[in-house]
Amino acid sequence: MGYEMYFLRLVRNFLIISLCASYGKADVISDLYDALHMDRINEIIRLEGIQDAEGTGEAYLPPNSVDRFVAQAKSVYQLEAMERDFKRLLTQNLSIPDANEILLFYQKPLGKVASELEVSARIAISDTHIEEMAKIKLKEAVKSKNKRLDEIESVIRTLELVEQNLIGAYAAQFAFMYELSKLGVIELSKQEMIDLITNDEEKLKSEILEWLMAFSHMAYTPMSDKEFSDYSDFSKSELGIALNKALFSVYNEMAKDQSQRLATILGEFMKSEDL
Repeated sequence: MGYEMYFLRLVRNFLIISLCASYGKADVISDLYDALHMDRINEIIRLEGIQDAEGTGEAYLPPNSVDRFVAQAKSVYQLEAMERDFKRLLTQNLSIPDANEILLFYQKPLGKVASELEVSARIAISDTHIEEMAKIKLKEAVKSKNKRLDEIESVIRTLELVEQNLIGAYAAQFAFMYELSKLGVIELSKQEMIDLITNDEEKLKSEILEWLMAFSHMAYTPMSDKEFSDYSDFSKSELGIALNKALFSVYNEMAKDQSQRLATILGEFMKSEDL
């Protein structure tokens, strides 16, 4: 139960990042961080991480230990550290020329509209009721043969968003379980961990694709047809692909680190309960 609960959070968090004159590199990375509203994205990750830490604690620990575990788990999701790690990792994964050109795009009216719509939609869809409504609206769009859906799916395929989400979430979940194993609180071989993590992979791929389609349909509905077309073209361009790869590299690393640190805290609590 605990493994699956934590894994679902990781998948949701990776979904956050997928749609989404020359300076010194630190300056352009900082400006790009602001242009993409990454402070608001990290706040979503922080809130959902703390919320799901409660569920993880409830799955593994006795009731009288959950509050203390959650209090310590909050240290994994400190916004200042998340911003620092994000900027450091993005600096390592995005070239100065690409960063400058991407920043120029997001400083233009279309880029500003796109980034605002994506972040606002991600904040909204964190509410399960709105998520379900977005999926209902997607089904209605499919029935009415909304022409935008083909283009949304084309962007998802070009950027390999389903596969990238799976890879990142699997790696983070493995880090979580492997750390618990190292601490001696679970007894699973590496292969058993892999088998558990990758169970029902095709079903999970289908669920991820549905989420991506529902999110994208909701996020981009306010765009005009021209805005939607132009933004899709950017997303599938060399710059869009470079940004997507860089963002996945950043959040893959951050998620693995967060997973390992959370497992360390959980493992220490579990060991103390056995004394």
